Parts: sequence; structure tokens; C-alpha cells
Amino acid sequence: MKRFTWVKTTLLALVCLMGHSVDAQTDTVEVRIFGAQRDDRGLRLVELANGDVLTLSVSNSTTDDQPRAWMHRYDASVQPLWQATVADEPLLQPVDAVEHGDGLITVLGMRYANAADAYDWGWYTVDAEGTPVATATWGTSAWDLPSRVLHRNDSLWTVGTSYASGGGDVHCTLHTWANGGWALATQWSWDSGAEDVVADAEFFGSSIGVASTADSDARADFRVFDPVTGATQWTYATAFGSPTTAQALSVRDSTAVMLINADTPNGMRLGFAGFTLDGDTLVETVPGSGVDVEGRDIVWYGPSNFATIAVTEGLGLGGEEWLYSRWTDGGAWQGGPTFGTQWDEVPSAILHAADGRLWMLGSTDGYSNGRDDVYLVVAPSPSVGNAANTFFQVETTITEEAVHVAEALTVPSLEVFPQPVSDRFSLRGFAPSAQWTLMDGSGRVVLHGTGPAGDASSLPAGAYVLQTVGAGSTPQAIPVWVVR
Repeated sequence: MKRFTWVKTTLLALVCLMGHSVDAQTDTVEVRIFGAQRDDRGLRLVELANGDVLTLSVSNSTTDDQPRAWMHRYDASVQPLWQATVADEPLLQPVDAVEHGDGLITVLGMRYANAADAYDWGWYTVDAEGTPVATATWGTSAWDLPSRVLHRNDSLWTVGTSYASGGGDVHCTLHTWANGGWALATQWSWDSGAEDVVADAEFFGSSIGVASTADSDARADFRVFDPVTGATQWTYATAFGSPTTAQALSVRDSTAVMLINADTPNGMRLGFAGFTLDGDTLVETVPGSGVDVEGRDIVWYGPSNFATIAVTEGLGLGGEEWLYSRWTDGGAWQGGPTFGTQWDEVPSAILHAADGRLWMLGSTDGYSNGRDDVYLVVAPSPSVGNAANTFFQVETTITEEAVHVAEALTVPSLEVFPQPVSDRFSLRGFAPSAQWTLMDGSGRVVLHGTGPAGDASSLPAGAYVLQTVGAGSTPQAIPVWVVR
């Protein structure tokens, strides 16, 4: 355990990009900085049903120095209610989280499978107090990189990038809750013929909008898919004359806005494109700034306004700072402050909560031996530092926090061997009395059994998913390859 002693700090707000006037406005924000002996970085913010907010971070501050998912649950007054870690063997990189059911929380993570298969997807469910409940996994013999998990109608839709076909494809899995765990129901892939790397995804009406980067063409793409079949409904591609990458996506009612980064002749600049459900392009722009700015996240905060959080080194605070900016849906800049110190602060996520407050999460390296700590900033409203083109003083409240990262309670991983399977197979990490089913790519059960053994000799070659069911085992799902 390590305890920080805080020094009163003033965060300097926006160093203006266009004007030089000064106004005497002061806003009060809450700041929480927490970490342990190694690197800890904030990644994602999730608003829970009762108004609490979950921060999802990655922590290396464990006894084996391997990454863990680190969660903090905060109430409406930004007071921590609990913290918990989630682990996998040998390591887990958290990506996203959702709340579902009766206060359950499922963390999506990129898990290391093994040297041959590299990275796979994992879903780790905890209860409302952070206690582990269930685990499910999915992956192929190639690299599989998860990006977002979405919850709708008691189902999980997970979108990411899979290299199973040899190139980067958009891949989506659908899981349903059954017998106390997530069971794989169906999945689909979309292959453009080139490498497409998924950055973000959101439900867009009854469809799924996916922001991705086409590496071969150095452009950001937005595609709308049927969530069940994977059929493409419409597409958009950037054409700014500079290489662009997709960064984040935000949806409000019938309008989506995609945050991009453009490598222009004048340096790195953020930009965005907005769309209607029908595929009409409302805005596409790369605003000028005069300094290098790299966008990190985007969120709607009103019917016709959205906000971005970006990182820049060009505003004079002595390192990397968070640049918060407000925009109209037509692309007009509305101002916004920087948050930073003389050290490096790098943002990752922004959330406009139901009560109107603005939550921002990232990392800072100024408070703990030069190692990264999680950095949380909560502003009273999106209008913090309201007047444009001015300097502001932002008054902060920094609270001391004792930090401890506990080793997570882990569920023994389910394994099938040999892998791939030709006839008989055995299961490790499986109770003798537990039951399992084997499903094909369409979600149809083609084999079932009890106990740690089975026979796949009657099945055609292909990819299957083995899922544990019923009492006697923790619900898990793993891929099985049958060869002939």
C-alpha cells in the first residue's frame, strides 16, 4: 500500500487558440488521483443505473507486474464506494465495461491466450460490489482485438478486430445471459479485402455503427451494420487529403458523430464527421488550431452540441495537457479549458452524466515517482470555462486517497486438449459433474455432454464454441477447432 500526500494545485484552464482577452471567471472541479507503485491509467467511464459512475483503469501495480482491470465505483458526490481488480492468466488489458441485469457489471478485456494465438477476448462479470461472478472467453488461432461491448435486451454485442482471415476484419459476437453467465449465441465478420482496425462502436437506432481505420488507405471509415446478420447498410469514408484515423464515436438519438485524427502538413489535428440514421453527412471538418492536437474521446452533451477531449503539448503548461473543447453540431468551436499541471496529463475518456456533470479520465505522471497514476476530473457542467477565447483559473479540490491493488479472485481457465480436435477431447478446469454444450457458428447445439471429456468424431471440420452450462462449473465459453 502507498499513501500520497497532496500539494494544493491550481489547474490552468484554456490557453486560447484565437484570442488574448482575460476574464475573471472561476469554476470548481473535483480531482481524484490514484495509483500504486507502478503504472496505472484510466481508460473508460461508465454511468450506472443509479447515477454512480464506474471508472475502468489498467494497473500494473500487482505482485507479478502483469496488467489487471482496476475498477472504482463513485457516487454522485465523487466519493469512492469500492474498488476491485479483475485478472486473467497470464495478463489482461481492460477495454470496456457495461452494467446489466440486477446491478451486474461485465468488463471486456483483451486477454493473452498463448504465444501461438496471441490475444483473445474475455468477458469478466462482477456483482454490484465488485465480486467476481462469471467468465467467458472467445478467440481464434490469430490475433483478436476487442474494442467495445454494448448491452441491449439482456444481450452483449462485442465489436472488435479479428485477423482470423489473414487481414484485419470487423468482428462482432452476440452473447446472451444464461445459467449465470454469458453464452455465445452468434457471431459475424465483415471483410473489406484490406486491413480494417475497429476504434469504437455504438448502437445507432436498431443498427450498430462502427468507426474504424482502413490502414491500407490511411482513412477513417464509418459503417452501419445489421447487428444480427452483419449486412452493411451504408458507409462513409474520410476524404480530407491527409491520412486520418478513427478515434471515437458518440450517438445521440438519430445523430452520430465520429472523432478522427488527421496528420496534416501543419501537424496533427483532430476532426469529426456527423451523420443521420439515413446516412446523410451533416458535418465533416478538421478545424485549425495552430498547435498539435490529438483527439481522444467525444460525447454529445446537448441536442446540438458535443465535446471533445484531446491531448496537446502546445499550450505552455510544461508537458502534455488535456484540451477540453465544446462544438456545435455544425463544427463551430465554442471554447473550453485545458486541464493540466507542469507534468504530463493524458486523457482517455469523457462522460456527460445524467445530472449534467462532466467526467473526464486519463493519467498523470507527476504524483508518484514519475510513474503514471489514474487522473479523474469532474466538472459541474460542460460549460466549465464558459467564455471563449480567454484564460481561466480553475479551482480544484484534491483528495488524499490510500491506494491498494488487491490480487483478483480468478476462476480456473477452461481448456480443451488436444487443440485442434479430431475425435476425443478432454477438458481442464472442469468439474466432473458439470455439463457442457458445443455450438456451431450459427449458435446451434451440435454436441453436449457431462464431465471433462467428449467425442467430436461425428462433426465436420470447422470452428465451434464449447460452453459450460448448469450447476457444477463457472459459466465459460471457449473456441474449439475440429479438423479432419
